Amino acid sequence: MMEFKRIQESIKLPAEWDALADNYFQQTKFLLHAEKYNSCQQRYYTCFENGKLISAAIVYSLRLDLLTFINIKSPVKMNITGIPCSVSSKGIFGDKAAVEALKKHICQVEKGFVLFLNLEDEPVKGCFASGKTLPTIVLKNNFEKWDDYLAALRSNYRRRLILLNKNNSDLRFERKSCSEFTYEMYRQYLEVYKRSSGKLEKLNCDFFKNLPPEFNLTICFKNETILGWNITLESPTVYYFFLGGIDYTQNKVHNTYLRLLSAIIEDGIQKKMKTIDLGQTAETPKMRLGGKPEIRYMQAHHHNRFLNNTLKSFSTFLEYKRKLENTQAMKERFE
Repeated sequence: MMEFKRIQESIKLPAEWDALADNYFQQTKFLLHAEKYNSCQQRYYTCFENGKLISAAIVYSLRLDLLTFINIKSPVKMNITGIPCSVSSKGIFGDKAAVEALKKHICQVEKGFVLFLNLEDEPVKGCFASGKTLPTIVLKNNFEKWDDYLAALRSNYRRRLILLNKNNSDLRFERKSCSEFTYEMYRQYLEVYKRSSGKLEKLNCDFFKNLPPEFNLTICFKNETILGWNITLESPTVYYFFLGGIDYTQNKVHNTYLRLLSAIIEDGIQKKMKTIDLGQTAETPKMRLGGKPEIRYMQAHHHNRFLNNTLKSFSTFLEYKRKLENTQAMKERFE
């Protein structure tokens, strides 16, 4: 028999939690950080069977625009099952059947709108509204070195990337601890946030400055001026682009965003990572560098039967529908 439990603080999560998690973002160390520096009523759910943890979930609350993907102001308080920092990882994990049981339990005990984000498997039609959300762009690393990656690109994409690096050879990249994060960098993050089509939580400066040591900050300078930056996470097999910031006025001149993006790929290749996860948003430039979209899904539910049926009827307006460019940046054998 399944037993469900709600836990109010990540410090009280069971010891088995981290072993069940799929990735770093679901693990206790990161959840403790998010709780401290991005408090949004986080709570946690577990599902045990015969004393064994078989599924788990992270839930937090925010006021979001329900129709964000069609640019209509529609602020509604959401109880989100996900990671409270805008990454492509899902917030519910474990045995598939137990995950479905835990979803139903969460919908029973959480009042109002419940949103399950970044699900990897296409939801079965049922009592939930469902649809696609932002894809994450992933590059499978089959390359020994950077030159092998360049050789795998089709000629027009390879030529563009070589020219990009050549024209911006005066830029300087420095890797630093996140503790050296500055308010100027935070201002650049806010510029990216304002332009985002799928806004979730707006993180504060201390969130970045106090990230755990597994995260690395790369800053792009021209002379001593910061043009942009990104933060990456190195896990055992996946190299993640976490978050970044750009001075958009300088980006037009120096293509800072693309230079930083290509630097992430070069780092991932050097570190022998199996997968380089370039994250969600800005799909086109990432795909032009050889990334492939991995579909992510969402499900929504409301405890009120009438509102839930309305959600299901209008679910097509909730999902992400942008048609992605067919880049085919890689030669056929590397597709």
